[in-house]
Amino acid sequence: MPAGPHASKSLLRPSLKRLALLLCPLALLPACTASGQERFELTMPPQDEVTFAQATDNRPLDLSESGGSIGWTWGGWGADRKHGSFYYPMDRDLDKSHDMDWYRANHPDWVVYKCDKTSPAPLYTYYWGFATPIDVTNPQVRDYVLNTHVVPGIRSGKRIVALDNVSLSNDSNRCGVWRDGQWVQLYSGEKRDPEYARKVIDWVRWLTDRVHENGGIIALNAKIKPYDTETTRELIALGDIWWDEAAFTRGCERVADDVWQTRFDIVRWAAPRMSWVDQEKTCASPADVSPEEASWMLGNFLLMRGPRSYFTAMREGDGKGVSHYPATFNPPVGHAVSEATPIEGGGWMRRYSRGLVVVNPSSSSSLTFPLPEGEWTDIAGKPVSGPQAIGPTSAAVLIRR
Repeated sequence: MPAGPHASKSLLRPSLKRLALLLCPLALLPACTASGQERFELTMPPQDEVTFAQATDNRPLDLSESGGSIGWTWGGWGADRKHGSFYYPMDRDLDKSHDMDWYRANHPDWVVYKCDKTSPAPLYTYYWGFATPIDVTNPQVRDYVLNTHVVPGIRSGKRIVALDNVSLSNDSNRCGVWRDGQWVQLYSGEKRDPEYARKVIDWVRWLTDRVHENGGIIALNAKIKPYDTETTRELIALGDIWWDEAAFTRGCERVADDVWQTRFDIVRWAAPRMSWVDQEKTCASPADVSPEEASWMLGNFLLMRGPRSYFTAMREGDGKGVSHYPATFNPPVGHAVSEATPIEGGGWMRRYSRGLVVVNPSSSSSLTFPLPEGEWTDIAGKPVSGPQAIGPTSAAVLIRR
């Protein structure tokens, strides 16, 4: 490259970055960026109550019955406008005006197609159409996503980037792109594709680094792939926050048996290391959740929660509007005094300073748990005594009186 002002600046930049890191106060490390800017961090939530995460501004939470507080908001500002996040769909154009006609006229080589070489490969189709699938392996596409959307979002005050639909599975059957009139195949088009998974990891790593450089943190709505837990952990570890969608409740179905164990193992690994959001998709609307369903959801959350864990629940069909959380979403069990431990019958237990939780993940077997001495109530405040029978895919949240 010929010498000139641009060349000299680029040569100096690494030294300036190193100097910024040296000057950054030790108290901020490792939350200090290469530019010397302090990286945003969420406030540590209280350990003796449940702190909630809110899913968009379209579903504000009413905590008048449950108590507790909202730690941050996914894809919105939140009521305090201090802990909001900027939403971006992992590998699609956020700008709805950039439809296929726009791309054909402006950037035909950015669109990803299925293996028939003519059909775009969107993940979802909505009433208005679909968000155009774009090739995030392309450096130009990466710069567009970063500089047109992500960095302005961070600078607007949304210091968390909420990256949605992050998956190692090629669920939209992506295959290739057209470049200069030539077909370039990127993936096999199959859902299980190691090359696709590798490029997802590369894209998320690159974007996370850029977000950190700009003083932000990144939240990944990342799916667990039971057939590849090692790469799943590698993916989750790239984020600062893991939004665990439909963690243990998926509508009226509950995660059980080997699938529960896989999720338990990964959550138990992740929760002590990073912020974990346990998002449950309830059978009933949150305000109408039964004590039994609340025990299952909160039992799992309390069994696995770490120092920076958050809980949220929603019913898929409820749409927009205020979500009223009941008192059972914040049982007064106090703070954890032990880790999760296995108990006889295939269940798991964890002790708290003013209570305990027992979870039975089996879909077919019940278990009986001997209640410790003292006076106890269940999650709804009903007195309980004697051995506790825990049915299949059920839990007990018990509070010492």
